[in-house]
This record gives sequence, C-alpha cells and structure tokens, in this order.
Amino acid sequence: MCAAVSGFNIVQCLFWQPRSVRTRRSIHVVRAATTSSAPTLGAINNTTGASTVSQHVSSVQPARRRSATKYSEVQIYSPREAGRFARLVEEQVSAHPNDPLIIAVNGYQEWLGDVLHSCLEDNWQEIAELDRAVQFASTIHMNVPQVYYWSVDMEPPHWEEKGLPPMDTFKFRTGVWFCGRGACRLDRKVSVTLVFTRPTPVSEHIVTRLLFDYLWRDNDFDQAREDEEGICWTFSRLYYLLTDWQNIIGEVLARLDEAEINSHGRRLPVKIRTRRMHAEVDRIYEMKEYLHFHTRSFKKLQKLKDDVPQNEQKDPLWFDMDDAVDDLEQFDSTLDGLTERLNNLIELEFNITNATQSDNSAFLTVVATIFLPISFLSSLFGMSTVTWPVIWYVYAAIPIFVTSVAFAVIFPWARKRVLIALDPIEERRLMLQPNQFTLLGEDYPGNVNAPENTNTPGGSNRQGRFKHQAKGVSRSQSRPPSRPRKRSRLRFGGEKRW
Repeated sequence: MCAAVSGFNIVQCLFWQPRSVRTRRSIHVVRAATTSSAPTLGAINNTTGASTVSQHVSSVQPARRRSATKYSEVQIYSPREAGRFARLVEEQVSAHPNDPLIIAVNGYQEWLGDVLHSCLEDNWQEIAELDRAVQFASTIHMNVPQVYYWSVDMEPPHWEEKGLPPMDTFKFRTGVWFCGRGACRLDRKVSVTLVFTRPTPVSEHIVTRLLFDYLWRDNDFDQAREDEEGICWTFSRLYYLLTDWQNIIGEVLARLDEAEINSHGRRLPVKIRTRRMHAEVDRIYEMKEYLHFHTRSFKKLQKLKDDVPQNEQKDPLWFDMDDAVDDLEQFDSTLDGLTERLNNLIELEFNITNATQSDNSAFLTVVATIFLPISFLSSLFGMSTVTWPVIWYVYAAIPIFVTSVAFAVIFPWARKRVLIALDPIEERRLMLQPNQFTLLGEDYPGNVNAPENTNTPGGSNRQGRFKHQAKGVSRSQSRPPSRPRKRSRLRFGGEKRW
C-alpha cells in the first residue's frame, strides 16, 4: 500500500510474497515538502499481516496532511510489480525535489531488494565508515515491553502471569542504513535512509502511527545538513522515540519495592523471594550491556563532529548528543545502585534465615536441657537389674524436672545480667550541633580554626563565603563574559531556552 501527503508526504507500500502462505510486507516512504535542499531521511516499514490476504485490484489513494490517515495504500503481489513503488517515489521526488526521504521496512525478504533497487542504488561506498561507526545494522532500542503496546493502543501480553517478561520483549530492533546523496536515481541530490524493523504488528503500528508523525513534527527534519549530521540526527531521533531508560529504571524500582514488601511481610517462602531477586539482578546486568551499547554508539557519533564544517559544529544536535551521553551515564549509576539494593536485600534474607535457624537451635537446646535428665533417670530405673520401688522414680523425677526447668529459664537470664554487669551496654543518641556544619553563606564549620575565622559562642561573628564583597569588589567584574544561551531540543522537536 502506498501513501502520499502534500507538505509532508508519506508513501506506504505493501508487498505480497509469492508463496502458498503469503506474508504482507509494507514500505513507508516519508517526504517533507520544503524548498530547502535538506538531506533525505529514509525509513522502510515492512509488516507481517494475516495469512489470508485480499485479492482485490491495487489502488492508490493520495491523502493530505490534515487527513485522518495521512497516507494512501497500494497493494503489490510480487517483485515484478516493483515499478509501482518506483512510480510513486518518482511522483513524490518530482513534486518535492531535494526534500528528505525516509523508507521504513518492517521485516525483510530477499525479493525486497528488487523493489528498492527500482529507484535506489547501492551508494554506501563513500560513507561506509559512518555507518560502521554506530553499527546501524544491529541497533537495539530498549523500553518497558508494555509501553510499546500501550503507545499504539494495543493490549500487551500478560507476561506477569508467568513471571518476569522475557528480555527479548524489552528490545526493539532496528537496522538503519544511511545511503547519503546519490542513492536516489530520480534525484541525486536526495540522500536516503533505510530503517528495518521486526515483522510484528506492534512494529508496524509504531512506524505508521508514531515514527512518521514524530519525525515531521521535529523542527529540524527539513534542515539542510551534512551526511555526518544526518546519521547522528537519525540515530538520536530513533533513540528518543523508542528508548526510555527512565521507564526501565521505574519498572525495576517497582519490582524492588515489591520485593521489599514481600521480604518484610514474609508473604512468600524465602526460596521464592531470593530466586526472584536473583533473576532481577541477572536481568539488570543484561540491561547494562545494552545501555553500554547506547553509550558507545553516542560516543562514536560524537567523533563525527570533527568531520563537519566549523560553523555547523554549534548545531543544537551536538548538544543533544552530549546530554544523551550524560543521561546514559547517570542511568548506569542508578542501575548500579538498584543492583546493590537488591543484593543487600538478598543478604538480609539469608541473615534472617540464619537468625531464625539459630533461634530454633536455641529452642531445641532448652527442650533437651529439660528432658534429658528425665530421660537419663528413666533409663536408669528401666534397668532389669535394678529393683527399686516405682515411687522412688516419682520422688527423683519431680525435683530433677523442676531443677531442669529452673536452669533452662534462670541460666540465660543470669548470664545476660552478668554480661551487662561486666560490660555495660548504654544507648547513646546522637545530638547534632550547629558548629559541626557549614551554615549557609559561611566558609567553614564553627569548630574549624581557620585564618580570619573567629569563633564565638553561636558563631555569630563568622564571615560568610562572600566576605570579599565587603571590600567593594564586585563578583561580576572578575567573571568572564557569560556564554550565549543555547537551545535544548525537547523529545518532540520543541524548543526551550534557559
């Protein structure tokens, strides 16, 4: 199926695989109708449909940007009909020359290359190093699995019924190839980017309902830039759309809170609790591998900044990438903290179990102390060579039993009292004093004997850290001129200034 929108044209094409059980493939082409010579951004979306397909005649329905669907559909049943896709791309290139082009493929088949080559050429030689810099062929985005479904109004599978969601459900795989200028046969000034995703319904919905809308709402979509900047822009926008480590940390934190509640409330057997926490720790370590992949990718992309002209190195895109690296490092530290908390909780579980076993052993010791003398007395009177009267057993058993009970009760109490007398235990509560800390506007704590720091009771005459202003020296005179305000891009293309 194909879609076209004036102003921002989307082309969506469905390709039918010539097999007994056919698989639907869709290609989405994004065009921005502007007069600037911006590099093409391409994305292909190829989706898996139902096993039963309709056999009606192919149709093309152009739609405008303000329409509800934003794209039209054309159905193609074999690679021999690739010309239909080429004609549609030609219409868009002719109507909006030199505008960005995005082609998204949801899934991959061997015959799909014939369709793409109908209007595209292999033009990766000059920028092969740029593609290799971020390993676009195996890019993995990470998010909470349910978020993918909720974002497109789909019902997620109930993974909670079987325990933790599988790690593969957190991944959203994309393969990105930035072809650069010269790849499009119809207009050599247009550069092309191909984005491949998995052949799943949720991937198709994300591309058609979120990806295209997210890109054309970005203020920098139609901005002219070099190929190096185009790669960085593509990777960063896909990352901001699909990846959210804050969501993942929130999900891990929620499970940590659940583990703490179960641990404190003793709601599950200790074996089940510890196994669940061990599974959480293992999954965090696996998540950190993908977080490190994102960090390495952004750092490699940052090196491309040296290859762009000097006047373009101040583009807000590079500041966004610096912020992304800082955020990833912070997320890494947060995951380390959550891992430590889980390990501490596991250790607490083992310590509590050991303490419980120690209490049980102490109880058994008390029972043995009470009944062992009686058992010995019974064995003594049970000897066949002894002919003592039975009443003597009663006279001997009662005092021994009373003595055993008294010993079992009094001895621990007496031992505790003796230890307290020999080594008294006192409870001391820490009382904070104001002279132990640096108060607001001061240089040192009150208990520090520093030059030009006269301490009096209460520290009322201590000079603050801004005491040099009393000499008539303005802070603004010694400070270099402030840097101009820079822009920070929001995730959906908006701007904020500070």
